Amino acid sequence: MPEPLDLDRMNLDAAPEIRPLLAGCPDIALLRYRDGERLVVEGETSQDLFIVLRGSLVVERREADGSQRTLAQLECEPGRPSIVGEMAYFGAQQRTATVRAVGSCQALCLKPAHVDAIMEGFPGLTRIVCQQFTRRLQEANDALRDLRSRFDLGAERRLAQPGELLFKAGERAPLFQLAMGTVRLEGSAGTELLAARDLPEGFLGLEAYLRDRPQDATAVAEDTCFLAVIPSSRREAFLRNQPELVLRVLAGKG
Repeated sequence: MPEPLDLDRMNLDAAPEIRPLLAGCPDIALLRYRDGERLVVEGETSQDLFIVLRGSLVVERREADGSQRTLAQLECEPGRPSIVGEMAYFGAQQRTATVRAVGSCQALCLKPAHVDAIMEGFPGLTRIVCQQFTRRLQEANDALRDLRSRFDLGAERRLAQPGELLFKAGERAPLFQLAMGTVRLEGSAGTELLAARDLPEGFLGLEAYLRDRPQDATAVAEDTCFLAVIPSSRREAFLRNQPELVLRVLAGKG
């Protein structure tokens, strides 16, 4: 478990906005993570986000065989903090990766409301937050652009807000590929929350789309979702470009 840090013993000359931020938001936790301790855990639902003041981090994702694949390594030096878990600002959602400390790491643990406070009165920290949001949105845009270039499916990008309806049970719908976020699926079998890794290649409602039949469940954005939307008119193109996935799904092995 991380341990609280004594603010009075810290040299924050390189990050002058930290002390007034903590004075204005005393519920923000200033913590030290030891080597191997996790700030963010893949699959968990949380609204905590972190401004890392000092230390090294590794970002990992679980593979199908249970192994961990390293996605990135971060070095945070005094005066150059980084933000981790920033998508929690848009609402509670399943984490897409694990972030753990390498050696000792110092971080602020924030809630989404604290980001609002930062943007209202701390321009230096606001730049860090906005830069990270911009990177994440660019990553989502790049992923969707790659989808279009590889498959030429006429896919359109869509940003769905929490609670937004994607399709209703009983209606025919376009095909959605989830790039980021969580979708709530409500059907006769009950309700379940699905992230991209829970779906065949991230595709939502794929079997009904392939068979050109109504969806048997209602899909609603649980949190902010980035999606590609493939119209029904591009079904043949999808069949040509994804034959193995199509056969797997239609055989009930998706």
